[in-house]
Amino acid sequence: KDRDARTNFTKALARFVKEDPTFRVSTNEETQETVIAGMGELHLQIYVERMRREYKVSCTVGQPAVAFRESLLSKTEFDYLHKKQSGGS
Repeated sequence: KDRDARTNFTKALARFVKEDPTFRVSTNEETQETVIAGMGELHLQIYVERMRREYKVSCTVGQPAVAFRESLLSKTEFDYLHKKQSGGS
């Protein structure tokens, strides 16, 4: 069942890209998500609904995930005094 769903998902995306030059598909390698882009939110919702209706594929829709690359490990002390300049040169 999962293999059939993935095959239908791929077929649907290929067909939509072929039909509409403004519809773009990319895969984020870090998060392993398939990201679709188009002319707007309504445009994308129509394609998601067509996938559900015509290809019987359910998909999770939402904002793309962001892969965090760094994190703070420890506190660091710093010594800085901001001197506001007043007057001319």
